[in-house]
Amino acid sequence: MEEKLQSIPNGIITKDELFNFLEDFPALLWRIDIFKNKIEYLNSYKIKGLGSKSGLILQNIDYSKRIILKEDLHLLEGFMRAVRNGETAATIFRIKNKDDHIAWIKVTGAVNRKNPRFYLGYMLDVSNTVGIVQETLEKDADIEAMIELVNNPVILIDPYDKTILAHNMAARDLFGYQAGKFSKLKFSDLYHHSIETQINRIYEEIIFDKKWEGKLSFQRKNNSPFIGEVVIRSLFFRGIRVFRVSIDNVCVDDKDVRMFVLTPGNEVTSSNPANKNYINELMEKLRDESDISAILQIMLDNQHGNMNFDSIIYSDIYAKKNKVVVYTAGKALSPMKQGEVFPYEGTIAENIDRYKLDYLIVEDTFLSIKAIDWALFIPNGLRSYFAKPFFDRKVMRTVLILCSTQRNMFSDQYLADYALLFKPFLLGLTNWRKPKKNKKAP
Repeated sequence: MEEKLQSIPNGIITKDELFNFLEDFPALLWRIDIFKNKIEYLNSYKIKGLGSKSGLILQNIDYSKRIILKEDLHLLEGFMRAVRNGETAATIFRIKNKDDHIAWIKVTGAVNRKNPRFYLGYMLDVSNTVGIVQETLEKDADIEAMIELVNNPVILIDPYDKTILAHNMAARDLFGYQAGKFSKLKFSDLYHHSIETQINRIYEEIIFDKKWEGKLSFQRKNNSPFIGEVVIRSLFFRGIRVFRVSIDNVCVDDKDVRMFVLTPGNEVTSSNPANKNYINELMEKLRDESDISAILQIMLDNQHGNMNFDSIIYSDIYAKKNKVVVYTAGKALSPMKQGEVFPYEGTIAENIDRYKLDYLIVEDTFLSIKAIDWALFIPNGLRSYFAKPFFDRKVMRTVLILCSTQRNMFSDQYLADYALLFKPFLLGLTNWRKPKKNKKAP
């Protein structure tokens, strides 16, 4: 069979040939999971002078600052912003390797068109061909963006049976479905059942007017509802008529749902006597506590079920001021001072807000490309975490983060256990904020 595959004249190659090509390709090939900010290396290529640290250029900003010429650092930073936004990009910059030799490094990449959650690229030393690379960069910049590169959620649906024909990464992140599952859905699986009659009228309007604009209610995979500003257009795509659904300004409307939405299964926990007792006992311990360090420590010392965290972080979010103030408990974070300030850009909060996530789980921080993971989590030995946002008047003000020094310690299947902490935590947070508000009062 192997010989027959190799002799087919239409260019099909064997798995071994493909593997050998990837391994022998004279560049470091990599793939980034944009949603999880996780990087994987597809071969073992090493750039001369960097060796096994070649990949750190894309992962660790501190390492990049040490080896990239100061005047070129903005080029890599711009490229990484393009990666996070799912944009086709390429750039070239200079590094000074361990032998103090200057080398020209090129990185280029694009979203995987069949699975836009992943961003594929390569990095190589082009010191001998800088002129050719610069010409290539100009051509790369002219590549037309596809639906996968649109920043806001976009869905293409069949106007006849209302099945989903295509969707982008932002849509999957918003609704919480994996790519394969999303493609099997109908549009009716995404909007809230309460607007069924309205949707039928909208379809009629689109047929005659080619466009509809307004607000619609949707529901995520976990059934939590949200409202979005929607534009639906009738257009041709790849030779067929489709309805293009674009969603913007997603919000959780407090008239219809709670200010922060718990995930499925959390309601079930309230009927479990052991879980009820745990919540009541933890709230009693926090009832008169107003010191944030003590509040976090009490939560750390009183775990239940499959929580399995050995450190805990409370992030006080000030997005408009571009800062996040961090308070912690746990041995791994003991060297940190309480109230340490980090830039909002590159934080967990920014990632959650961008994709309107109910929560975020990172299985391995060493595979992350988020700045905060390399600035806060990795230096303190934290390898995995679960993060839950909370909102005040529809603005994210708080993120609670359960951390572990071990990889893969948090899972979707234990969301109900993590949710047992939310109500007690908010009680403690209210206690802590009260004295601060009183001080500001005249």
